[in-house]
Amino acid sequence: MKKRHVKRLVLAAAALALLGVGVLVSGIVPVKASGGHWAVTRWVLDFASDRSVSLHSRGVDTPPLDEPGIVRLGAAIYETNCRFCHGEPGGGRPPVAGGMTPKPPNLLTAARQKEPRELFYIVKHGIKFAGMPAWPTQQREQEIWPVVAFLQQWPETSTAEYRQMVHGRADAPADVSVDGFAATIDLVRRRCAACHGVDGHGIGSPRVPILAGQREAYLRQALLAYREQDRHSGVMMPVAYWLSDAQIAALAAHYSSQPPPPESSQESLARIDRGLQSEGRRWAHQGDVAAKIPACVACHGPGEHSDKAHQAEPHYPRLAGQPQQYLQNQLRLFAERNRGGGPDASLMHEVADNLDEDHRAALAAYYASLSAKDEK
Repeated sequence: MKKRHVKRLVLAAAALALLGVGVLVSGIVPVKASGGHWAVTRWVLDFASDRSVSLHSRGVDTPPLDEPGIVRLGAAIYETNCRFCHGEPGGGRPPVAGGMTPKPPNLLTAARQKEPRELFYIVKHGIKFAGMPAWPTQQREQEIWPVVAFLQQWPETSTAEYRQMVHGRADAPADVSVDGFAATIDLVRRRCAACHGVDGHGIGSPRVPILAGQREAYLRQALLAYREQDRHSGVMMPVAYWLSDAQIAALAAHYSSQPPPPESSQESLARIDRGLQSEGRRWAHQGDVAAKIPACVACHGPGEHSDKAHQAEPHYPRLAGQPQQYLQNQLRLFAERNRGGGPDASLMHEVADNLDEDHRAALAAYYASLSAKDEK
């Protein structure tokens, strides 16, 4: 009797398998997005997605999301990477995204229901079967936290406030040195100003480098590296990918020609630890023989040695006056092999390997405390 039941079960399973194969081969199951999901299918997918995100995001440590400029930076990144599908705060779903199956979720609801760690996990890894892509590069997860900070503010953000955050620095009159070509300034406003400003002074976020007065060869090489995906960034790569060689040259020339921010608008010296600054100065000028750390000034200034180095290698960047957090993060990325860059980026790997977190913090504090005139 038991053998008979087993045989029936096997035959039933085989019949179901053959039926499934027949359905798949026949093509009878529609895959058109215009038809939408059945209600039960939508519920199952949503439930499975929510449970998976909740489980796999448990190991994510959420950093403080109240640092200066982080929400505004997140809005600028969202504008480039996310708005096409999810729309603006206070607005409806964009029409093209409305034809997707499943449709992009209501971010007002998601922002209120999801924990920061869950939002981070979704933005970083995307969602299968939902049209939600993973972050363009997995090496730069710190870029995602500003987006999370912005999404948390989504329910309290109006359309006008969002557009001011994204376009305010681009639309405001700027006292900049223009090369005479309106097309360049238009390109700057459309592609760069939301994060860097038209003048290259940035938007007050310590995560964003100051471009004004940076060396033209370095800026050009950086944009080329982003475009070719040799330098990792889920923020810069999507922007640089569409730039032509001529546009990259124009942007590099524009920002390198802008005067650096006045000392009064630089990162407050009161926030820089004096002990770190002093230690960083010693390491930058003298190096650390025991730790096999060369003197930074030989390539990055300040001083006459850097002038000679730049004449031979004009794509070495100026570091004076860059935000402390940005510099420290770049050194960490070099050590982790998560930065990438132009042909000479690998030169920093051996140096970064010998820097511990104290070295990185001190060197970043020292260079952040300098102004452009200190480099002369």
